[in-house]
Amino acid sequence: MLVEHINMKIMEGIMRNQKLLITAVLLTAVAFVVSCTSVSRGLGKVTANKYAEARSGTVWVVPPPQLEPPQPDNKNVYISFRNISDAQSVDLTDELRDAAREQGWNIVRDPQKADYRLRASLRYFGEVKPESGGAGIAKNMGVISGAAVGFGTGALVANATDNWAAGAAAGVGAGGLIGQSIANASRPREWAMIIDFVLEEYSEKPVKYKLMRNTGAGTLDAAGTGNSRMAAGGGTSGSNTSSGSITKKSHYFPHGMRLSAWATQINMKKEEALPLLKERTRKVVTNILPR
Repeated sequence: MLVEHINMKIMEGIMRNQKLLITAVLLTAVAFVVSCTSVSRGLGKVTANKYAEARSGTVWVVPPPQLEPPQPDNKNVYISFRNISDAQSVDLTDELRDAAREQGWNIVRDPQKADYRLRASLRYFGEVKPESGGAGIAKNMGVISGAAVGFGTGALVANATDNWAAGAAAGVGAGGLIGQSIANASRPREWAMIIDFVLEEYSEKPVKYKLMRNTGAGTLDAAGTGNSRMAAGGGTSGSNTSSGSITKKSHYFPHGMRLSAWATQINMKKEEALPLLKERTRKVVTNILPR
């Protein structure tokens, strides 16, 4: 019995040491990857690699329309945000409202008292192909829910802000595991946040407009694409006019827009990209609300 007890204690000690060893190896690996990222970014600065520093921008896939500036007493806006992406923790409500306030807009809680209503829907937040700006994914997302069909419908504007040339990230030539780790840490990674906006503009007289209905499989929304400004609301009435479209009548006319905000850097993590994407989205309110 004594021998068995001693053997058991020895095995427990061995297993405990193995767990400690595995933990130490994992921690070392994590530290090594972090170190590789730091080294790669540092070398990138020396070699003028454009991915060494974090970069961000925006791509208007469906751009905002140019509207007449509102009168000072007509700058009441209702702003809403919904997240229909897989990244459910992301909320842009505060960023959108703060940006509007900075432009002199009065935020109202009652949508029926608004001169304009800005509705934003986060469609996607995730990694995209470097240098794409997320435009490829954005173009394949189908219609913009709640937007009217009108002038500019279906216009696709890729690279509306930056025209960056394709380039490869600087790597470090090394063999074995270390070389592979450094190579992986040297790759540029790009993240994109794709948002649909519908800006609804109040009109004293009801306006008729059409919405396209998308019945195709795989789309998240069923409504129209467009570059006009108003959405259903304010005593809207509707009637089917043909397959795939519906006619509506409302005091609010909906303009649809689609934005892709992007951020990229050597081995950029999602947590590093999110603040940059939020700030970029916050800034575009200047381009959406008339002034």
